[in-house]
Amino acid sequence: MKNLIHLALPIPLASLSLYACDHHDEANIPAGYEDVVYGGAATDEALAALLTAVDQSPPADVPSQAPTLASPMAGELPASTIPTFSWAVGGTARRAPAPPSLLPAERRDEPLLAPLAALLGPVRAAHAHGTPFTGYATWLVVSTDADPKLARVFTSETSWTPSESIWARVTAAKAPITVELTGAQFVDNRIDMDGGPFQGSKTTFTIAP
Repeated sequence: MKNLIHLALPIPLASLSLYACDHHDEANIPAGYEDVVYGGAATDEALAALLTAVDQSPPADVPSQAPTLASPMAGELPASTIPTFSWAVGGTARRAPAPPSLLPAERRDEPLLAPLAALLGPVRAAHAHGTPFTGYATWLVVSTDADPKLARVFTSETSWTPSESIWARVTAAKAPITVELTGAQFVDNRIDMDGGPFQGSKTTFTIAP
């Protein structure tokens, strides 16, 4: 019986260590940005680097490196349907996949964790304090004249679908919304040389009742 207890103890401890990484460390999230939604492999450290760079100088106007909203098109959006905002970088609809060495750690290590995941449930992606982010990330801000931070997203993906709660907040604003994009190329959570930030598109929508 004692042997069984000793064997069982590492499992909950391992569970705690795996799930402890499933959040952004509040100490590293810039003050005032606790509401940011993260997507893909983007990290809060990379966001901090982007915000610092933007604070020092405006994003560069380089169309070939800038994220541009592809859909939905400017105009009216029905409040009853949550849209998916998608964009392209430099007019390219699809970017080449990252080399295997640059893939997030949770994807490269998945086979090693599979037996443990079977016992504890799915291992959730850790965005902070895992593998430093390398790649292109987009800073998406949804705003109105009265609320400049209605919703904010930092993601390595090229699309974002608001959650029901966020979309409810957007539609409740009862005002035209603006979706603005800014992009940058990162290496180990830092903006690469000549990697931006780049000023992206700025699109205005109205919400149909």
